[in-house]
Amino acid sequence: MTKKVLAWLLAAVMIFSLAACASKETPDAASTSEDTQQSDEVAEQTPGKTDENEQPDTEPDAEKPDASSDDQTPDTQPEDETPGDEEKPEEPAQNEEPDTQPTDTQPNAEEPSDDELMVDPPAEQSVDLAAVRTDILSQLGITDSLPLETDALLNLYGIDAALVAQSASFVTMSGTFPDEVILVEAVDASAAATIQEKLQNRLNEVLVQSENYDADNYKAAQSCQVRVSGLYVSLILSPKQADMAAIYATYVS
Repeated sequence: MTKKVLAWLLAAVMIFSLAACASKETPDAASTSEDTQQSDEVAEQTPGKTDENEQPDTEPDAEKPDASSDDQTPDTQPEDETPGDEEKPEEPAQNEEPDTQPTDTQPNAEEPSDDELMVDPPAEQSVDLAAVRTDILSQLGITDSLPLETDALLNLYGIDAALVAQSASFVTMSGTFPDEVILVEAVDASAAATIQEKLQNRLNEVLVQSENYDADNYKAAQSCQVRVSGLYVSLILSPKQADMAAIYATYVS
């Protein structure tokens, strides 16, 4: 008997628990149905909102291509201009023509004409040294001069006659500083250099001698010099060397 009571009690407990579970499930189902209805309503409302929100988004998106196309137009314009800029180097090629023209004309200008080729260069003016010597003697009133011929130059100064084209020299024997004037025209430039060296040696000897014996003569010798003008070489040793040199310069410049 006791076992039957327990069995009935267990069955009642099972039924009661099942009823409780069923009562709990029914409100959850109702809540889920309400949630689904609300979600459906939200879903129905959201498409409208998204459409409204998407319209301003699509409009700037539609404008962006326009802006990009506007930005591309200035880029394409300089690209179109660059070919025009590349054509500019052709202009220096046209400007080079005046440069080539003077180069062509310069050789023609430098080339001498047939008449110029036939004309010989002017010869150096010849000076009569004997006339120069006569003029010096007459202007300065020198009456006691002794002429020196070309052959005498070798013994006195070491100047070979083969180096001399012409000469007109003289010396005087009066006074503490006798006059010694050597006027020579050399045969060529090399001979002129040799004659200049010989006459410079003579001037150095006079300077040494006068320095040791006579201060006045030494001072006068210091103003003397060997002069070279082309092939003409001269040495004037005299207290009147300035006057003699001025007369000589009128002939040989």
